[in-house]
Amino acid sequence: MDSSSRAVQAIVLACVWLVVVLGLRFTLRHAFARYERRLAERDSLVAARRRTTFSFLLRIVIALVVLIGVWSVLSVFPVTQEVASAFLASGAVLALVAGVSLSTPLGNLGSGVLLAFTQPARLGDRITVGEHTGVVAAITLSYTELVTDEGTHVFVPNTSMVSTALVNRSVGAHRG
Repeated sequence: MDSSSRAVQAIVLACVWLVVVLGLRFTLRHAFARYERRLAERDSLVAARRRTTFSFLLRIVIALVVLIGVWSVLSVFPVTQEVASAFLASGAVLALVAGVSLSTPLGNLGSGVLLAFTQPARLGDRITVGEHTGVVAAITLSYTELVTDEGTHVFVPNTSMVSTALVNRSVGAHRG
């Protein structure tokens, strides 16, 4: 197979994966929203807890599907297959190097998972972390976004969210 037909195959495969990612994202968001509405009718506190967990899990699922899609598109080219073989052969060394160099980003990811399941703060809660006070607007894979009273967006690394004192001013009040 020549390089132009491989390029066309890669483009078609990329388009297919793009449709898969967008379709999966739309379907999961729709399913989560529908589930949350039904759950909110019974218990708004449980619905808020699930909304935070589902938001985080959606990001993880989409990130994994995107990685699989990128890998499959790149595997069309022989050079990429050779690189993959070399990468797998030296996986232990690369894992060690990646672990050391990505300790902070991976720590943020691990802390994000911890935040999603323990939920010391949920979407919509008013919290204080360090010197920042605001409403939780998003909990992503690596940071938590707070919106202050002045409208400023503060991005707090997830490792800070789990390693420093966090005051949740919404606990005890109606959380919904």
